Amino acid sequence: MQSSISSFLIFIICTIVFTTETSSQSLNNSDIAFTIPEKDLLPESIAYDSINKEFYIGSTRKGKIVKVLENGIHQDFILSKQDGLWMVIGIKIDVKRRHLWVCSSGGDNLEEYTLKDEKEGRPAGIFKFNLDTKKLIKKYVLDTPGEVHFFNDLVIAKNGDVYITHMFSDHSLYKISKTEDQLKKMSSLDTIKYPNGISLSNDESKLYIAHSEGISMVNLQDASLKSVSVPHGIKLAKQESIDGLYFYKNTLIGIQPDTKTVIQLSLDKQGSKITKATLLEVDHPMMNNPTTGVLIEDQFYYVANAQFGSFNEDGSLFPSEKLYEVCILRLSLKNNLSKNEHYE
Repeated sequence: MQSSISSFLIFIICTIVFTTETSSQSLNNSDIAFTIPEKDLLPESIAYDSINKEFYIGSTRKGKIVKVLENGIHQDFILSKQDGLWMVIGIKIDVKRRHLWVCSSGGDNLEEYTLKDEKEGRPAGIFKFNLDTKKLIKKYVLDTPGEVHFFNDLVIAKNGDVYITHMFSDHSLYKISKTEDQLKKMSSLDTIKYPNGISLSNDESKLYIAHSEGISMVNLQDASLKSVSVPHGIKLAKQESIDGLYFYKNTLIGIQPDTKTVIQLSLDKQGSKITKATLLEVDHPMMNNPTTGVLIEDQFYYVANAQFGSFNEDGSLFPSEKLYEVCILRLSLKNNLSKNEHYE
């Protein structure tokens, strides 16, 4: 009899848990900030110039960067494959120094890209453009035959240093020091698979890196690396892994593309442990592979529809009628935090 009662209780608990999880599969707090009618951009990244109040959108398909003016008008800023650009992945703006930093890598999303990883390898580079003149200042390239490189995302410190995630042939963290102005490997991330989004704490003592198994933290004082502790029940690995990652008021804002989720992760005082997860957005109608975003005070703007799965079996892109305009969503962090679902 006791065995039957225990089985029944387990069934009830599982039913409650399942109901709780599935009931939160749609949570729409974002609104549309703006769209770009160029359907085949397949954008991965977004940056913001707070001085001119202009957005920049990076295209994996065209290998270019589009600028969106304050009045909503959009125009090409960096032309397709200009200065040797491949797919445009992570981008960031150094407003103070008027630099646009770009992660660029070879890949099949790029129009007319023919290199094969197993034969020629894959090139990748960091490109530094003058934000006011559009001119290339310098590029830092890894292009060794047989080696597969991919610069994924970057973050800029207040002093001008740039930290970059790299994956495939080598899962590692790179740095371009403002003083040395050279691309150098800072450390091999042997315990991290596929490092992706990267963000600095407000005091710039810690560097947070999202990867396929969760989130890790680099202590910049001694370059030590450790995993950020995640409570049971909060999923941040594999299908729930994070692409874009952003530090906001002792929390981390993360975009989970496969689950179409924007999540806020509260940290303890040391910044080494997640204490709470808050769902901010789940399965917005405009989401089709959300990727990365940019924080503007208490507003989070992010790419809602990279549309990376929009290819036919022969490698050709879907026709225009099966694609959507590029959509940038806006999420108010200040107004939505208190009313969203929490998991601790």
